[in-house]
Amino acid sequence: MRRILLLMVFALIIGTGSLFAQRGGRSPNALEVKLGSPLPQASPWGRTLDRIASEWNRVTNGQVRLNVRHGGIEGSESKMHLSLASNSIQAAGFTSIGLSVINPSILTMSAPFLIRNERELEAVMNEVQGDLERKINSSDYFIVAWSKSGFINIFSKEPVFSPDDLRKQRIASNPDTEDINAAFKTMGFQVVEMDWTEVGQKLAAGQVMAAYQNPAGVAAYQLHTVLKNMMSLNIAPVLGGIVINQVTWRRIGELNPRYQEELVRVTRRLAGELDGVFQKTVGDAIQAMSREGLIINRPSPQQEQLWYNDMEKATPVLMQLAYDRELYQKVSDFLAKYRAQQ
Repeated sequence: MRRILLLMVFALIIGTGSLFAQRGGRSPNALEVKLGSPLPQASPWGRTLDRIASEWNRVTNGQVRLNVRHGGIEGSESKMHLSLASNSIQAAGFTSIGLSVINPSILTMSAPFLIRNERELEAVMNEVQGDLERKINSSDYFIVAWSKSGFINIFSKEPVFSPDDLRKQRIASNPDTEDINAAFKTMGFQVVEMDWTEVGQKLAAGQVMAAYQNPAGVAAYQLHTVLKNMMSLNIAPVLGGIVINQVTWRRIGELNPRYQEELVRVTRRLAGELDGVFQKTVGDAIQAMSREGLIINRPSPQQEQLWYNDMEKATPVLMQLAYDRELYQKVSDFLAKYRAQQ
């Protein structure tokens, strides 16, 4: 879900550059860790990475210097994977698409209507995070921290409450959202793949009538002036993470075994704070768009169930296309018990 995360965070920014903190002493033999990020330094994500750089410098007494390469100067997620493998960069911020190159089952976490809200996402991550990390960390990479960046919703010209309402409207989607595109096509929706920068033009020409995106991304591009309806039902969460290659991670451990634990601790603390910023920003975006005429359409319990039923019918096909059957079943079983207790 590479560009969905990219465009959502662009809504939080008001850019390119790199910064590494030099707080405290700095060893002349310090290990430099170059981290590629597709997002501007002036975004909350960029500012958090700079704070992480400062903390890495502090907890390692200047022996590990994180050089954040902001603004996409290290290229796409595919390019960053190649650079990590060749050690041209040593770390990167990835969306679930980028992480799925390392562990394909991660895309399962973004299956439509599987995880329905922030509380469920938090509970599911507590349940499966260890398994996901073991798979990633047994490869050539180590995941230092996760990022949870809100949910995707449907925005449309005409109100959408049920699946049949959406089937009447051509839906703009990004080609990189392969998992959701596959799911929606399987469910019988008219998906029109295009770059997100084209959506405004296609809407004006009447070639599409709806789109799915994070609310902050819609606000950033002012698309709510045309797509005046938002369905309140969440489609899928947006996940990401910070990954470092194992060659560098081992070198950090050789400097001092305690450094690895400290770097994970401070990075996850700041990433957790950023999750809170994302939630507030999305909420603020919805409120601002509502003041400008956005209508929030809330499906009835019966209409919600229609969405879940349609997804259940499409699941067998999607297990062959995008999702990990074992993980999907584990999350489904866990959520069934979790919801029964709420």
